[in-house]
Amino acid sequence: MNSENHSSADETLGLEILKKVSRFASSTLDLDETLQQIIQVIMEELKVDTCAIYLSEKGGKQFQLTAWSGLPVEPSSNIVLEIGMGITGWVAQNKQTLALKDAWNDHRFVYFPEIGEERFKSMLSVPMLFKGESLGVINVHTHEERDFTNSEISILETISSQVSGSINNAMLFRRSEMLNKELSILYDISLAVQTTLKLEHGLWIILSGITMGQAGGFNRAMLFTVNEKENVLQGLMGLGPDSPEDAFRIWSELGWKKGNLLQWIIKEVEIGEYRKSRFNEFARGITVPLRPGEHILAETVLQKKPFNVKNGRSHPLVTEEFHHQLGVDAFSTVPLIAHEEVLGVILVDNRYNGKPITEPQLQLLTRFATHASWVMENSRLFSRLLDTNRELLTTKEQLSETEKLAALGEMAAEVAHEIKNPLVSIGGFARRLQEKIHTLTVVEASERDLESITNYGGIIVKEVSRLEKLLKDTLIYSKSGKLDLEECDLNSLLEEVLDLFKTWCYEKNIEVQADLSPDVVQIPVDKQRIKQVMINLLYNAMESMENGGQLKVKCYNDEFAGRQKMVTITFSDTGGGIPDEVFKNIFNPFFTTKVSGTGMGLSICRKIVEGHGGTIRVENVIGQGVKVILHLPLQKVSDYIKNE
Repeated sequence: MNSENHSSADETLGLEILKKVSRFASSTLDLDETLQQIIQVIMEELKVDTCAIYLSEKGGKQFQLTAWSGLPVEPSSNIVLEIGMGITGWVAQNKQTLALKDAWNDHRFVYFPEIGEERFKSMLSVPMLFKGESLGVINVHTHEERDFTNSEISILETISSQVSGSINNAMLFRRSEMLNKELSILYDISLAVQTTLKLEHGLWIILSGITMGQAGGFNRAMLFTVNEKENVLQGLMGLGPDSPEDAFRIWSELGWKKGNLLQWIIKEVEIGEYRKSRFNEFARGITVPLRPGEHILAETVLQKKPFNVKNGRSHPLVTEEFHHQLGVDAFSTVPLIAHEEVLGVILVDNRYNGKPITEPQLQLLTRFATHASWVMENSRLFSRLLDTNRELLTTKEQLSETEKLAALGEMAAEVAHEIKNPLVSIGGFARRLQEKIHTLTVVEASERDLESITNYGGIIVKEVSRLEKLLKDTLIYSKSGKLDLEECDLNSLLEEVLDLFKTWCYEKNIEVQADLSPDVVQIPVDKQRIKQVMINLLYNAMESMENGGQLKVKCYNDEFAGRQKMVTITFSDTGGGIPDEVFKNIFNPFFTTKVSGTGMGLSICRKIVEGHGGTIRVENVIGQGVKVILHLPLQKVSDYIKNE
C-alpha cells in the first residue's frame, strides 16, 4: 500500500512538473529565459541543491555551462568542457543518464575548482537529445548523499525530452541573431574600410571590429605581415588595452557608442591614438623567422590554417619567451590569405577577462581575417599600379626626350643640308664677284663683265632670301611660345584670307565656293597664327591646281569624335591628289617636292592647331583632290578637355 501510494505521489509530481514545463516550453524564443524557468522548476520540484545546464557549441565537440543555480560561478565565467571530459562529457558522448550517489569516487569524475564541486556528494546527469544528437546535459547536485529514485530519474529525463525542442529553437534563434549582428558589423567594417585608400587605416578598422564587444569581442588583437625578402613575420600593429583599467574604460566607451560604431571607428582611426599605445609598440617589436616547427606564428603561415591554443605554457610551438611576452595561456591565430598566398597573421587573446575562445568566435575571426587579407591585397595591387604608372611616366618622359633629341638631330641634319647648297652657291659667286671687281680696278670693265656682276649679285640675293625663309620657318616650327588668345570670328577671318587670294584665283581660273555657317560662334584663338595656317593651306590647294579647278571652303559647328564640341574648317581642292609615297611624309619637317619650298608648311600648321587643343587631318583621293580638315575647340586651351 505504501509502495502504491509512493508511486502515485511520484506520478502526480511528474505530471505537475510536466504541466509547468509545457506552459513555457513553447512560449518564448529567449534562450536565457527558457533555461532559467527549466532550472527553477527542477530545483523546486526535485528538491535539489544545484541545477546546471550545459549546451553544445556548434558541431557538438564542446559543451558550455550556459545556465545554473546554486553554483559559485560568476555570471561572466565561461566554463567549456570537451565532449567525453568528466561525468558531464561522458553523458553527452554516450547519450546515457548517470545517477551517482558518491560522484567523487566515480572513475569518470574530473574536478573543476571553479564550480566548487567539493561541496556536493550526489549527482544526477541527464543528456538532452534532439533528433538523436546531444544538444546538452542537465545536471543536478545535492550536498548530502542521495539515492535518486527511478521516478526522479524518469521525471528529469522526461523534462529533458520535453524541452529539448524548445531549447534547440531558442539556440537557433540566438545563432540567427548573432549571425545577423555579425553580418551587420562586417558590413559596417566593410563600409568603413572603403572610406580610405590607406592600408594602415584599413587594417586599424579591421582590428577595431575584432576587438569590439558587439563583434569579435576579443580583448587584444595583433597583426603580422610576411616579409618575403627576409623570410620573417613582422609585427605591424597591435590594438588593445595596456592595463585592466584601460580595458574597463574602453569597454565602457563601447557600451554607449553602440548606435554609431561606423562613424566612431572611422574617427578613431583618423585620430591615430592607437599608434601611441604600449601594446602597439610591443606588437611592432615582434619578429618571427618563417621556419617550420619553431613558432606558432610561423606554423600559421606555413600550414595556412588557424590555431586555437588553450594552454600556451605546454604547447610545443609556443616558446617560453613568447608565452612570457603575451602574458596569457590561451590565444588564437588565423592566417591572412589572398589568392592562395599567405600575407600575414592575426593573433587574438582575452588577457583581461580570461574568457576562452570558442569555435564560433574563431570562425568569426576567420571572416574578419578575410576582410583584412583583401584590404592588404588591394593595397598591394594599388601600390603596384602606382609604381607602374610612375615607371610609365618616367619611360614616357625618357622617350619624349629621346624623340626630341632625335627630331632635333634630324632637323639639324636637314637644316645643314638645306643651308649647304645655297652657301656653296653664295660662296662661289661671291669669289667670282670679288675677282671681277678686282679686274675692274685694273682695266676698264666691258659691258659683258657688268652683266656677269649683275647676275652674280642677283644669285647671291636670291640664295640669301632662301636661307632667310628657311631659318624663319625653322624658328616658327621650333617656337613654343604662349598663345596670344582672343575671341575671334572664324568666318570673318576666312573671308579676310580668301580676299588675299582673289586676284590669284582669277588668274589661275580657280572657282572658290565658301560655305560659312552663320551659327559659328566666336572662339578663343591666336588670330595671327590661325591666319597663317589658313594662308598656308589655301596656298597649297591653289598650287595643286595649276590648270584651274574648284576650291571649297566650309566652316561649321561640329562634335569631334562624338564628344568634344568643335568648330570645323575644311579646305577641298580638285588638284588630283598627292602620290602615296609623298602623302605619308607631308607632315615631316623639310620634306618638300617644290623647287623653292622648305617643307615646313604643313608641319607648322599642325603645330599651331595642336597648340590650340585642336587637330588637323588630311584626306587624299588620287585622281580627285585633297581635303584638309581642321577641328578647333570652343573652349580655351587649358579647358577644352572639360567639355562633356
